[in-house]
Amino acid sequence: MHRSLLCLGCGLLVLAGCSKDQDDGPFQAPGANYDLSHWKLTLPDAKASEVPSAELRAGYASRYFHLADNGAMVFIAPAGAGSTKNSDYPRAELRELLDPADDNRNWNGAGHHRLSASARVLRAPSTQKIIVGQVHGFDARPLVKLQWEKGRLKALIKRHPQGSNEDIRHVFATPVDNDLFSYSIEVRDGVLAVEVNGERIDHDFYAADPAWRQVGFYFKAGAYVQDDEGDGDDDVGEVQFTQLGVRHD
Repeated sequence: MHRSLLCLGCGLLVLAGCSKDQDDGPFQAPGANYDLSHWKLTLPDAKASEVPSAELRAGYASRYFHLADNGAMVFIAPAGAGSTKNSDYPRAELRELLDPADDNRNWNGAGHHRLSASARVLRAPSTQKIIVGQVHGFDARPLVKLQWEKGRLKALIKRHPQGSNEDIRHVFATPVDNDLFSYSIEVRDGVLAVEVNGERIDHDFYAADPAWRQVGFYFKAGAYVQDDEGDGDDDVGEVQFTQLGVRHD
């Protein structure tokens, strides 16, 4: 069993106020308060640079990734900033690593795998869309993306890892606006479950397409801004996490 737990204190901190978005810091490193030993970070700079786990643990911080004054872990991605080769959108986002030295080692849909988090969207780009959590396929599509959109949370579930790009979409009933919300994304023996503030949906993705059985997966969390055209300094996505935990059985 592998567990990775990132949390702020023993409970959930209710956030107040906004974080500082200075260009030149100084910034406090999340690695001082959070266990980042099984994550790497993608930045929204021109090269979509990656920060390896060792650097996160050693004290990496920047305007894109730092601690807020209240101790929350801050992810900031300007709209229209640098993006990875398979996307048009910028991200300040953690990518789970079972083995910090090997991106190729991932988990499959068998067994039990769970990501749980508490977060708050403080700022959103002009599109009003930010991905805050994912189960991504290795060399395949994301199984699910949890998207904050205009104050609501939406699960975007892919039916197929390749071929048709069809989505199943579910909008969770309770608006979260810019308030703290809790979510979990769980995979258990080929069945996906997504829960937001107590509302849960399930999807048997093995039954939907058996090709998922051959796919490796990893969790992602942060601020993946769905906006490829920046419109000034205020066109920014900012997400604060107060808790982020991963468990594999």
